[in-house]
Amino acid sequence: MNVTALRVVPAPRSVDDLLWEARSGLDRLSPARAAAAQQRGALLVDIRPHAQRSSDGEIPGALVLERNVLEWRLDPQSSARLPEASYDLEAVVVCSEGYTSSLAAAALQVLGVARATDLAGGFLAWREAGLPTTPGGTPAGERSRGSQLLNIDVDLWEVRVGGEPVHLTRQEFRVLVALHEARGRVVHRTTMGQLVDAYPATTRALDVHVCRLRAKLGAAADKVVTVRGVGWRLLP
Repeated sequence: MNVTALRVVPAPRSVDDLLWEARSGLDRLSPARAAAAQQRGALLVDIRPHAQRSSDGEIPGALVLERNVLEWRLDPQSSARLPEASYDLEAVVVCSEGYTSSLAAAALQVLGVARATDLAGGFLAWREAGLPTTPGGTPAGERSRGSQLLNIDVDLWEVRVGGEPVHLTRQEFRVLVALHEARGRVVHRTTMGQLVDAYPATTRALDVHVCRLRAKLGAAADKVVTVRGVGWRLLP
């Protein structure tokens, strides 16, 4: 006897239902909390389309990943993943008003990026709170760029971007100094791993350290360049 499998069609749901379900699993951040999270190493991920970024502006140091590539770039198992991709990544997704970002953050959690959340009120709330912004126009997949100068004082253990102090952990500072002293040359992963307490450091641990360092450098984050499969270097 032939048995025909019956396909169960789920009951219709509204987008409001999906939004409520997504937010029920998120610890959403206010602009002030998101700024504090960025300072301690969280990665702000701007998923707004180019037109919105061009007209409204951008958040310094945020990683620009338009919505259609988000999962492929931040899934640690994806062949198209970025160096920042990690299950330990603290990602704060940003859209214009804080709706699409909730759905996107929930999608990252499904992939196993358990610390993913979003910015309540989106970029507009960030700007209204008086937090830093820069003129828009960054192509998708690139970090926001700025003209801020990066200053590293090895003797004082002090780092400044645009004259403002950047608070790094001891290991983050050691990693940055190693890049600085290489004078534009590549610092290999094995060398960098010796600067991390949990030596021999895993590839993921090193990537997390560099990711958090970039997030704290804000507008100067692009100066830390990944040489895929080899290591990192610091642009002049």
